[in-house]
Amino acid sequence: MEKRKQRKRKANKEAVALPLPLSEVTMARAEEEKSECAEWIMKTNSILEELEKKKINSLLTCDEEESGCGCSGDGGSTSKGVLTDLIVLIDTSGSVSSSARAVSNAVSLAVEDAKSSCEPDLKITFLGLEGTWSGTVFTQNHRDYIRGLHGAVPLAADRPPSGYRSEQGANAIEDLSTYADWREGACKAIFYISDEELDGSSPRNDFANETAETNAAIVTANANNITVFAHHLTYQNLAPAILDNYRDLCEKTGGKVYFSSAPSQEEYVELLTEVICNSCGINKCKEIDFSEVKPCISIKWGDSECDCLESSDYEIMTLTVCNCYSNLTFSNFKISMIEVVDASGKPVGTLPNGTPSVKIHPIGVYCFGDIEPCSCVTREFVIINEGAKEGEYQINLQGVCYDITKATYMEQCFTFNICKD
Repeated sequence: MEKRKQRKRKANKEAVALPLPLSEVTMARAEEEKSECAEWIMKTNSILEELEKKKINSLLTCDEEESGCGCSGDGGSTSKGVLTDLIVLIDTSGSVSSSARAVSNAVSLAVEDAKSSCEPDLKITFLGLEGTWSGTVFTQNHRDYIRGLHGAVPLAADRPPSGYRSEQGANAIEDLSTYADWREGACKAIFYISDEELDGSSPRNDFANETAETNAAIVTANANNITVFAHHLTYQNLAPAILDNYRDLCEKTGGKVYFSSAPSQEEYVELLTEVICNSCGINKCKEIDFSEVKPCISIKWGDSECDCLESSDYEIMTLTVCNCYSNLTFSNFKISMIEVVDASGKPVGTLPNGTPSVKIHPIGVYCFGDIEPCSCVTREFVIINEGAKEGEYQINLQGVCYDITKATYMEQCFTFNICKD
């Protein structure tokens, strides 16, 4: 009897020592390999993201004549090295003089803070609204600035004013959105400072006209991809409807409005830094109607602005897909083929040996995986020119395939009764 027990205990020990079944070993190894694969994909994406940021030039799309993406893949804040054009516009009525001086004193510190935090490629312009402030950075008015660029062009500021021209911020924002010297591919923003209504202080509380001019500025800013920020000085205690117009002007263009009564140099350092680093738009990454959902795709190349694609050339291009939405994922994103054609859509000319004079390598397939909300993924390809004729060409992305996965949130409540004992 004792011998049988010993044999049983021995068998149990041996059973514990047996290896896992083959199916379990295979599954465990598959999970390990999957984890390793994901890790290498993350490393590769990180390397390509840094390479893409160093590229200077962006191709224009064939139909929209736009380049780059409005979102930077980090939830809205300006990426390092991104072209950032900012106009600081100030009301020139007498009551705003202290703000003009405070802004002037804050500028150098704010620019240094912005360079430390988001490292923008910044161009900043200071303009007075129909006037200037002596002894400050606001040495040019917005009307003379536009005339210097375009001559005598029709301006919203030419419309018969209902108040003082030096306080008509909505009109000036409309004009600058259309005519300012914005750099191609830059994040474009206007920061407006005033203590008055957006259409001037006379007549006071002219709500219908005020709202109409505000809406016109919103439409024009959005049409030109301008982000509007504003600082409204609140010590006059204007009507709530006026403050709502400031909110609409900023929030509906992707910006933000700030309210305070007695701003200081320190406050303007903080405000200017935030505006500079969010010039691409705080709310650019947002929920949107699914009938209009599409990714933003850009192609960049070059190590300097003077770099161009020559007849005999070899250029490494970055192909970047951005998801500018906060509530969805582009899943299993693929671009099946990249092809190059001439301006009329026909095949490019061939060399004597019959090969194309402009080639893309590789032609595909490019797999991007899942492009998560507010993120970008980059891949590389090479364009090879061998005696190509001078002229315009097109790069066509064929078979752009992806699934849209919408992130949703819900709550559910259930009721129950407790009976008396």
